[in-house]
Amino acid sequence: MKLYPRYAYLFLATLGAAFSASAVEPDPGLKNIAVGAPYTMEPAPSYALCTDPDDRIQLTDGKETEGYFWTQPSTVGWANHRNVIVTIDLGSEQAIRGASVRTAAGVAGVAWPSGIRLFAAGEDKQFREVGDLLGLSAANGLPAPQPYGVHRYWTDALQTHGRYVAVVVTNQPFTFVDEIQVFAGDPAWLSEPVEGHPIADMAKHVSNSQTWDGIARRLRQDDAIIRKRALAPRVPDDVRSNVLAALDAIDAANQPVPESELAGFRAVLPLNSLHARQFACQAALWRAEGHDDLVLWQSPLWESLDHLATPPRDAAPQLTVAMMDNEYRAASFNITNTQNDAVEVVLNIEGLPGDVNPDYITVHEVAWTDTASGLPVSSALPVASRNAEGAWKITVPVGMTRPVWLTFNPRGVPAGVHQGVVRLSHGDWSEEVPLTFHQYPLRFPDKPSLRFGGWDYTNGETHRGINPGNRDVVIADLKAHYVDTPWATSAVMPRGIHDANGNMTTAPDTAPFDEWIARWPEATNYAVFAAVNDRFGNFAMDTPAFKTAVGEWARFWAAHATAKGIAPERVCVLLLDEPHEPAQDAIIIAWATAIKTAGVDLTIWEDPTYLGVSESQAQLAAVCDVLCPNRTIFLRGNEEYRDFYRAERDKGTTLEFYSCSGPTTLLDPYSYFRLQAWTCWAEGATASYFWAFGDNAGGSSWNEYVLPRNIYTLTYLDDTSVTPAKMMEGAREGIQDYEYFVLLEAAVEKAPDGAAKDAARGLLDSLPALVLEAGTSAGLMWHDDLDRSQADIARVKVLDALVALEGN
Repeated sequence: MKLYPRYAYLFLATLGAAFSASAVEPDPGLKNIAVGAPYTMEPAPSYALCTDPDDRIQLTDGKETEGYFWTQPSTVGWANHRNVIVTIDLGSEQAIRGASVRTAAGVAGVAWPSGIRLFAAGEDKQFREVGDLLGLSAANGLPAPQPYGVHRYWTDALQTHGRYVAVVVTNQPFTFVDEIQVFAGDPAWLSEPVEGHPIADMAKHVSNSQTWDGIARRLRQDDAIIRKRALAPRVPDDVRSNVLAALDAIDAANQPVPESELAGFRAVLPLNSLHARQFACQAALWRAEGHDDLVLWQSPLWESLDHLATPPRDAAPQLTVAMMDNEYRAASFNITNTQNDAVEVVLNIEGLPGDVNPDYITVHEVAWTDTASGLPVSSALPVASRNAEGAWKITVPVGMTRPVWLTFNPRGVPAGVHQGVVRLSHGDWSEEVPLTFHQYPLRFPDKPSLRFGGWDYTNGETHRGINPGNRDVVIADLKAHYVDTPWATSAVMPRGIHDANGNMTTAPDTAPFDEWIARWPEATNYAVFAAVNDRFGNFAMDTPAFKTAVGEWARFWAAHATAKGIAPERVCVLLLDEPHEPAQDAIIIAWATAIKTAGVDLTIWEDPTYLGVSESQAQLAAVCDVLCPNRTIFLRGNEEYRDFYRAERDKGTTLEFYSCSGPTTLLDPYSYFRLQAWTCWAEGATASYFWAFGDNAGGSSWNEYVLPRNIYTLTYLDDTSVTPAKMMEGAREGIQDYEYFVLLEAAVEKAPDGAAKDAARGLLDSLPALVLEAGTSAGLMWHDDLDRSQADIARVKVLDALVALEGN
């Protein structure tokens, strides 16, 4: 379920094209011996907007793409394939001095390759690796991670030969190439042996290289940034000389390591000792600029950070948290270390109700992690450790900034404005960060109104990233984030045995269903992906036996749910996922009609992904109890499309929203995750879903380098643990924001007429649109330029309005 390459373009097609070129282009005199050469591709191209029959010739036709790269048919594109292997047949043994690959990236989740490896083979097709094109191309200039640009990776430094040249591009989630060139070498090389060992399994060889490719890319990119800073005129000559020499030494030592040394690797910055030495070079530059040994500063709570950002001067942080009792809110600040070594900072929170370091505040030492796209993010929120005295400990690596995240969850704290401090110390150094904690005389409900779920599939033993080793902690974490609608696979509602007329003769096994609901005893709804098709067993959907069998099946499960104390309408059945064509609608209509004809109150839940409005879609809507459009499609659609769902809502169909783009680590915790709840409120929707709480792409969230496809988890998930992340925190805060408006609407309804009521009604009318316009108009990616402050400004206005209304 949900692999989504088909509408990833919704992020892409609306963006402008600010073209850039590589710093150095190949010598025009180099002879391209791949022109017109045939080639194979593994896997087949799969990106819809540029895939066409001519993909089989376009990579060696000598023609380059003009215009926005991945929307042009002259480009060859892949979606959700980690490795792309293009094998070119030069027709005969040829001397080879180099190769080039032309691609584009820099916006909309399209990243530059993490690896491009070159292989050559003779007539025997025994391939040997002959070059790391990414590394060899670094001398010609590397593209910045952003903005959008077109870049040619190339080298003329090879000295090899072969008939076959394999180019392996490692990237995620998209790979786009318009031209591959192979440069002719000296014919005398044909008599020389090709170095290296023959590779028996190309795909396995490349897979084993992915972690190293990711590390090498990160080191190359950071080297380029730090080196450029070292060359700035303001840097003293001696500092510049020392930094450049150190970077040269690091570059010389940056060689692949055995795969065994990478076992259990996590892509947490710094990635290794060489990376730490690069950061030490950055620290030296900061010291030369006059920065203090430890710099305290603040960035907006939900903004993305640059892992090499220079800290501002004289920007002392001040923390302010305004909230109700019994909810979760956050604050953050940053510590930058310009010293020669890593430091451990002791942190105590003082002056607030309760003891030092009150138990309603959790301190997180934000971890920097690299992504498959090569854009580091500060999203993971591991809880900081404590020393023997109970103080929090924050480790700040040399030359890095450590964001510190505070999660507040007060229970029974006295209302009022409380002034405290976050006291920090390291050796003789000590600083304070002022902390204002405004506890409003209001209590957040234990169970918010907005339903929340995310295809967790916590039934059974193992599914995607959920397994017996982490299932219980995952479920506990989901419940702590207000998840009240768990999802299960079709295994929880098997079909039993039916006779030739469709009558049930043997009841299905209820144990999987009972085991699942026992894990979620307090759920509001239970959602099941039935994954149906145009048959029920041996019965075709246009036969009376089909209708009888479906009705019997639905009646059985409605009765069983009732016996378990669950009203049938609380069981939501997704019959067929993401319908977007009439044939799929027909299947859903047949099943839903049979269920309803049987008088069963199971909820028919569907998530259509049509990009417009069709007659078939209208027929589908008529049999659904819940319509849950994709929020990204909804936001980017035209008014007719949105009005269709609004009209269905007004007829009585429940409206909900889901999102399923990826990778989640590049999506904005604020605009994509938090503001989905605001879209729900603005459109009268009652539930919010994200794909998918357990989808860590079959690996660990801590090392995206080796994952075969996009990652969709909202946390950092591995086989034994779950670590909070800003994506899930944003989603939880959005659910709380929604509840603010529920409470305000109820308070306005019962308040006497007057200025306070008028002002509160004005907030209900104006704030959702204002926040959504500011927070989503420029995109939903974390690196988009957005105003992420308005939701918190708005909710404080709501808090003040609620207090004012209570005072009347």
